Amino acid sequence: MKLAILCCLLTGCFWATTKSEGEALRKDVTSLQGRLDAKEKVLDGQISQLKTVLDDSSKLLKRNSADLGADVDGLRGDVSKATGLTTAINNSFNDLKTAFDTYRKSTDARMDALEQRVSQMESGKPSANSSPDDLWKLGTQAFETQRYNDAIDIYKRLVQTYPTHVRAPDAVYFKGQAFSNLKDWDHAIGAYRAVYQSYPESPLADDALYFAALAAQELKNCTEGRTYLDLLRTKYPKSNVAKEGGAVDKALKKDLSNKAKCAA
Repeated sequence: MKLAILCCLLTGCFWATTKSEGEALRKDVTSLQGRLDAKEKVLDGQISQLKTVLDDSSKLLKRNSADLGADVDGLRGDVSKATGLTTAINNSFNDLKTAFDTYRKSTDARMDALEQRVSQMESGKPSANSSPDDLWKLGTQAFETQRYNDAIDIYKRLVQTYPTHVRAPDAVYFKGQAFSNLKDWDHAIGAYRAVYQSYPESPLADDALYFAALAAQELKNCTEGRTYLDLLRTKYPKSNVAKEGGAVDKALKKDLSNKAKCAA
């Protein structure tokens, strides 16, 4: 009896303990399930947010890619324009350089020619390619400084090189004047006669005949002198030296009988 009661008591205690623990466990499970559900909702929300972020990122990346492509195309266009502009600038520079080189060469040539002319004028000697004007200036310079031999050479060169130049008859005449100043009467007469014979229309042709007569007078060739004066009177009656020529002719005519003054 006591044993039965004891067994009955032991069995009841065990059932009571198991029931209590089960309820507690059920509560824990229920609580844990609630927390899991809550966590699941949180995770679902975070996943949804992450998906939204990824979608936005994907869209942004696509848009950026398109913008980058447009930027690249624009940059490619700018590079092309810059290349074209660079080519144009290079062409313009090359053209400018060519034009400058041509100008510099022509300027250098003119400067060289000018320096030669200056040196020529300073030295009083003509160069190999002296112009007729240069020769005339050099001859006149030599004549005026009484370098008569130099003047004769320069005048001679002018006439030989440029026989039809406007200064040619003047050069022949002043060559005769240079010979007269050197008292080389024969060559002086030759120069004066050349003026009359080669350039009869020259304003100095009448003067040349007059001075040829004076040179003949110095050589005591009175008859020859009168011949030149006769040409002066008949060919150039309005000459500015007609009066002087008449006076010399009278003197020569008077001296014809004087052997000391007229050899012929």
